[in-house]
Amino acid sequence: MNKDANGFRRGEFPTDAPIEALKTDHRFVKELFDRYFATRDEDGKRETGRHVLLLLEMHTSLEEGVFYPRVRDADPRLIDHCEEDHEEARQMIDRLKPMDESDPQAEQLFRQLADMVLLHVEQEETNLFPKVEQAGLDLSAIGMEMQALQTRMIADRLQKPTAPGLRQ
Repeated sequence: MNKDANGFRRGEFPTDAPIEALKTDHRFVKELFDRYFATRDEDGKRETGRHVLLLLEMHTSLEEGVFYPRVRDADPRLIDHCEEDHEEARQMIDRLKPMDESDPQAEQLFRQLADMVLLHVEQEETNLFPKVEQAGLDLSAIGMEMQALQTRMIADRLQKPTAPGLRQ
């Protein structure tokens, strides 16, 4: 599954494999974090930082808007924990958005966000996703709902103007 320059999936959303779509997002956000920390170019860091935050917001919305509610019965406590992780990430994202990429606190906060997100990803992929796959849920229906939500989010995003700094 390809990603375009804005970090969105191009082509068909794999409606029959929503877990694979989430894993693709996980791999992509890891790549973006790696790129963010590897670059010293302020413009590159700003661009990559915006992409990281946007992808995390959209990914979180997909999981909270469709995936978690539809798979909650597979492990309600684990879903609650995942939602708590999302809230913590959202708070960090809200702090990062107005920051300038040259602010030393931005790099430190990005590092905290990366560490937290990567731990969250590991928990989803090793604990939650196998339980969901074994639960006998209609993953195609979940995938179709996720595709519809993602399409709405992309359309909404395309109508918003771009702001300076890490914000978008």
